Amino acid sequence: MHIHQLRLDSPLPLSHGDELAKRIYYASSDIESFRLIEEELRIVAVEVTTVREVGTDDLARKVNLISDRDVLPQRITSVERVWNSPHSERFADGAVYEQLLALGLVHEMGQGLIASGGLFTATLDALDERIRNLAIGRFGAKEQRYPTLISTETLRRGGYLDSFPQFLMSAHRLHADVDTYSDFVGEGESAEDIGARLARYGEHSGYCLPPTMCFHTYQQFHGKRLDSGGTAVTSRGKSFRHESRYSRSVERLWDFTIREMVFFGEGKAVADLRQSFLEASCDLIDELGLPGHVEGANDPFFGDGRNPRRMLAQRLSGLKYELRLPVEAGRTVSVASFNAHGTLFGEPFEIALADGSTASSACVGFGLERFAYSFFCQYGPELGNWPGSVRRALGL
Repeated sequence: MHIHQLRLDSPLPLSHGDELAKRIYYASSDIESFRLIEEELRIVAVEVTTVREVGTDDLARKVNLISDRDVLPQRITSVERVWNSPHSERFADGAVYEQLLALGLVHEMGQGLIASGGLFTATLDALDERIRNLAIGRFGAKEQRYPTLISTETLRRGGYLDSFPQFLMSAHRLHADVDTYSDFVGEGESAEDIGARLARYGEHSGYCLPPTMCFHTYQQFHGKRLDSGGTAVTSRGKSFRHESRYSRSVERLWDFTIREMVFFGEGKAVADLRQSFLEASCDLIDELGLPGHVEGANDPFFGDGRNPRRMLAQRLSGLKYELRLPVEAGRTVSVASFNAHGTLFGEPFEIALADGSTASSACVGFGLERFAYSFFCQYGPELGNWPGSVRRALGL
């Protein structure tokens, strides 16, 4: 192990520490661990650990780039809570994730990857069914099933490549050439790292793994004129984000499941639908007896000097709210987000209302693994210990 002390050119207020910590692993893939160093109520340095020997000056340059461009300009505002659950926290005994592993309800399949079965999968599916029925029954959504791959052009058109490059995961293939196949197979058990070998013989396929479901919906309606009254679509699918070393148990995965809802229509009508779905979601949390709250939030934009202003605008304008549920004492995770876009996606995807004007949009997304995990953190891994009202609400 190699330890590097990286001084910050411009020390950060302590209030900015969490924002810097969220980005350190994206500075370099060589970073294995880190800690922030404080002096006189400021963050003045970052101590990082690497497995191999890496130039300290280059690491310092990268960390300072992130700090100066993405973190220091941020105006940290107080978090606005718009709803609090009436239920008190009742944490399950012991380390819940370890219990799930011991019971075989989840299995680790690689970094940021889990398989699940038994009661965990049944709970995830039951929660999804409640959200799906809400989307279809109360909000009149049409359900779509989308392919896993999404075109890279769709993500470019929707601004994802410029906003969240740190999360992007692409689909790779070997060059479509018989000589490539022959040479690739002929190398057999090469000592070369398989990733380097694939890169040498391969190319981008033109498709990516989707970071969320809504981009499929925008692509589906690209260039179309909607019926009067707007359109609502719901879908469930696997989503993929490179979480680097931030992956954590079931809470933060590279490969996870989202239930999404997208509204298209006139601006105020879409914003009202977003608010109505938020309120209906809070009612569901109350019915399930879960503690938690809804608060203002912003997206984790990365890699552009404009992003601190974009993040502040989201918070001040109430464009994004998150439903956060506790997973263990003192810590919560976001299990759902409620987002208003205006014409941010209607314009590049040329989605029009019946009168020809540009459609506004909003979306709601539930991370189903997180949602299910928050359940187990409150009630434990044994169904018999769950309140009867909760079992009945989920049909378990």
